[in-house]
Amino acid sequence: MLTGDLVRVRIQKRELLPSFLNPERHRETAEELLRIFEEGVGSTREELTSRVDELVGDRTDHKVTRGLAKLISDKADWASESPVPPAELRERLWTQVAQAPSRPAAEQAYAELAEELGLSVEELRTLLFADRKEEQLLKSLAPLDPESLLARYDVALVQALLLKASELRILLKAPAPERLRQLFTAVRFHQLMYRATRVEGGIELVLDGPATLLKQNSRYGMSLAQWFPKLLLQTGGWELEATVLWTARRLKKTLTLDSERGLRSHLRDTGAYKTQVETWFEERWEKLDTGWTLEREGVVLDLAGEAVLCPGYTLRREGRTAYLEILGFWRKDWLKRHAQRVRKHGPGNLVLAVSERLAGDKGALAGLDVIAFKEILNAKTVLEAVERVATG
Repeated sequence: MLTGDLVRVRIQKRELLPSFLNPERHRETAEELLRIFEEGVGSTREELTSRVDELVGDRTDHKVTRGLAKLISDKADWASESPVPPAELRERLWTQVAQAPSRPAAEQAYAELAEELGLSVEELRTLLFADRKEEQLLKSLAPLDPESLLARYDVALVQALLLKASELRILLKAPAPERLRQLFTAVRFHQLMYRATRVEGGIELVLDGPATLLKQNSRYGMSLAQWFPKLLLQTGGWELEATVLWTARRLKKTLTLDSERGLRSHLRDTGAYKTQVETWFEERWEKLDTGWTLEREGVVLDLAGEAVLCPGYTLRREGRTAYLEILGFWRKDWLKRHAQRVRKHGPGNLVLAVSERLAGDKGALAGLDVIAFKEILNAKTVLEAVERVATG
């Protein structure tokens, strides 16, 4: 995605207006950049940066050119070529010379190591820092055409703005059930804090932004930005309003988008996402051989009109049913409200599991009716809760 120095946006009072690309105007630039990288396979990052700089010249759209170049670079395969890891080469030379540091000792150490590796001294000097980012070699490029690159830029621009968001409000207009489940699955995959309610015209999904957290906000902000392209997979209409804290002064600005804008997701429409926590849990659950079926069907539960909930798992056995929701990032006040809604309006057969490691503050879980875990969700603990709350 784009870095802060490459973001192009206009300010109109309280509104943030992203400067999306004109495909006709910028297609030639996209073609030229793709040609530079395609012809530059085998070159270093530093060499390709120089070629991009030559293309930029004194152009007025230098942010666009550099932004498109970054997106190509992000999809490229980079590697360091060295018969021995550069860090190991440096350590071997330092260890040998440190015993009696002098210019002759250093020259001898270089000569001996170069001979051992079958290299010249100059080649060895080049390899010593081959792991620096600037010295990495471009090995290959992912398939990319100018139209896809330009579409990716517009999405990356929005993602960069969401890194500074305090809240997102999305109205999903009459979403198809399978698409709604897909979106909730993506929310859980990225471990986002959310609230969802039925409103006139559809479902309103509210996501807390990274600016609401007291710590880990960079990681959470990246998760929110990575989630955004999943929204673009929705086949129904949607409207988005984000509160963005702009500049170091954290001025509240509003970003509004909708499905009519034509933003296009670069992600494959796989429809299913699974976190490492879920993967580990499923593996351990299967080993228990409980007789309970564990399904990722993602039913939508209505919490007395105050909210809707789409738990990750449905568990069934002999006519009894329970639901399991695994929560990632959280703040103490958010989690309390969420648990209170579930206790007051949710089904009695819902089990909440909460990651302590991803807490957005230092608030304890004391007094909350949840299963707390760190790295791994204990399948036996979940089973005990399921047996206790399941209904039939």
